[in-house]
Amino acid sequence: MDLEKLLAEGNAVVSGDHFVYKSGKHGHEYIDKGQFSHIGSINLVMVIKEIGWRAEEKGLKINLAPEIGIIGPAEGAVLFPLSLAEHFEQRIRKTSEGELFKSIKFFPAKTSVNENDRHYVKDKDLPRYRGKPFIIFEDIVNDGTTIREVGDLIRSELNSEVIAAMCFVDRGGQTAESLNVPQYFPGLRVTMEQHKHSCCPLCKEGIPINTKLGKGKRWVELFGQPPYKLNTDFSPFWFLKN
Repeated sequence: MDLEKLLAEGNAVVSGDHFVYKSGKHGHEYIDKGQFSHIGSINLVMVIKEIGWRAEEKGLKINLAPEIGIIGPAEGAVLFPLSLAEHFEQRIRKTSEGELFKSIKFFPAKTSVNENDRHYVKDKDLPRYRGKPFIIFEDIVNDGTTIREVGDLIRSELNSEVIAAMCFVDRGGQTAESLNVPQYFPGLRVTMEQHKHSCCPLCKEGIPINTKLGKGKRWVELFGQPPYKLNTDFSPFWFLKN
């Protein structure tokens, strides 16, 4: 399956504009995850399963736990974990010879975000999640902050372990080491030029920031449109609540 072609067909890649990413970096391209549904539900499920296949081909190692959770961060892949869980459970049942492997069940899970923009697990889900190993499944990975945060949550709050992390698209060049996970399997890697705000050529040229996609709306609410004065303090973007 050509994941790059499907992204193009779904108009998920937007270019030729000025975007602000979650990390605060700027660039002229953006992957609009809201467009994923435009490729159709059948194609979307096929893509998710393709990501699972590719992870297996690259050597994904699964624990012999009775249950394994596929956890999707709250503002990310909340619709993806169920399809990936179904894929792995079907694959294990079809390829395993022993009852030990056939008894493994996969379940979808998710985090929520509090008023301080921190991920947490709701109280009602804690008994279900505690002690279970997890695969983190994200949609778009940039600087990897969300995966690292959810990984820390799994280890500290749930007293569990992270088996691996997967994603639809990696556009930040992340690795298992940079994400602090044992294994990492991006479905697709896309190289996107990103600039620190202090040396963004788009800002220097005064090109307006897109306020409909990414974090542009928040950026412009705080600092207005470029160009900016030399000593502008951009720290509120990271330190003030959304």
